[in-house]
Amino acid sequence: GRPVVLAHRGFAPDGGENSMAAFDAAVALGCEYVETDVHTTTDGVVVAFHDESLERVTDSTGLVDDLPWEVVRAARITGGHPIPTLAELLQRHPTLRVNIDLKSDTAVEPTVAVIERLGAHDRVLVTSFDDRRRRRALALLSRPVATSAGERTTALMWAASRLLVLAAGAGVVTAEWRRRRAAR
Repeated sequence: GRPVVLAHRGFAPDGGENSMAAFDAAVALGCEYVETDVHTTTDGVVVAFHDESLERVTDSTGLVDDLPWEVVRAARITGGHPIPTLAELLQRHPTLRVNIDLKSDTAVEPTVAVIERLGAHDRVLVTSFDDRRRRRALALLSRPVATSAGERTTALMWAASRLLVLAAGAGVVTAEWRRRRAAR
């Protein structure tokens, strides 16, 4: 009976997206769902961070996937906030539902390891615009998790729906198919 709010990268009107302060603010506003993106440092730490590089929203430079956690941990997001790890987010808010967008191939196995270690299967949605990456993560998990279609799958579903519309307009679809569809 009420809207479901998904706080994209937390709630950060100050620009401190994907900071723990942004996630805390979303929870304080009553959000039960947040979205974050993940990358992995060279030493396997999964960070809640959107961009592949640190430049846009931090005081540091470099590609997250090419840096050790020690360097990424020292970076400060707008407002002076450190970059949180996925584990910190999941542990700090144990009932929060988290949409996790796998931003790089190197993030797959470490992200799966965090979900497994924390038993967070029932409160995560694992997604990626890259269907192959998303499917790889799902195959590695010991239990099912919520997921969503990637770009390619979404495009195929859209194309299939258009073909059905065209087929119906061309009389290819049978009267029986129309009756079953109407009965739904």
